[in-house]
Amino acid sequence: MLKNTTKPDNTRPEQRPETKPLPPVSFDHDGFASHDGVVPCFCHDTHTLEYIGKAEMWVSKDCGLPAGAVLDAPKVRPAKNKAIIRDKADQCWALIEDYRKMIAYQTSDGAARLIDTLGPIPEGFTLLPYFEGAVWNGKKWITEAQPIPLVLDSPPVIADDQLLALNEKVERLESLLAQVLSETPA
Repeated sequence: MLKNTTKPDNTRPEQRPETKPLPPVSFDHDGFASHDGVVPCFCHDTHTLEYIGKAEMWVSKDCGLPAGAVLDAPKVRPAKNKAIIRDKADQCWALIEDYRKMIAYQTSDGAARLIDTLGPIPEGFTLLPYFEGAVWNGKKWITEAQPIPLVLDSPPVIADDQLLALNEKVERLESLLAQVLSETPA
């Protein structure tokens, strides 16, 4: 005997219980949720405080946000060699220098180092590439053969009697030269 392989026609839609949307979660002055719900948050790394991105977090009544999550969005925009971080003291977002993954050169000997932390270039380092035989002059790498401008003292003072003696010697040399030139045949 053959079985009926057709499925019964379900023309009635499946009935589900009616749900009301939850009101937005609010937080009291201590940071605890008024009721259960989903909250849009802005997250930062708990170690570096660097902005990670936006996420929706579930919070339970009488609980706070998870570590590294805050309600306010960053108002600063990232820029070249800058990162957005959470300033915990002022409870706001801020920009900080970011040279991570760049090579810095030690100004004392030119040794290269990969920068792996947020913040300014470490003291005693530069991003200007070192080259063999270079020395750091405080602003850039130079070769030792490059002349370093000298600051001269004021010219030496010559006494009047010394100047008179020099003039007499010059006059004698000129007269000797004239005499030698006149005796040689042309």
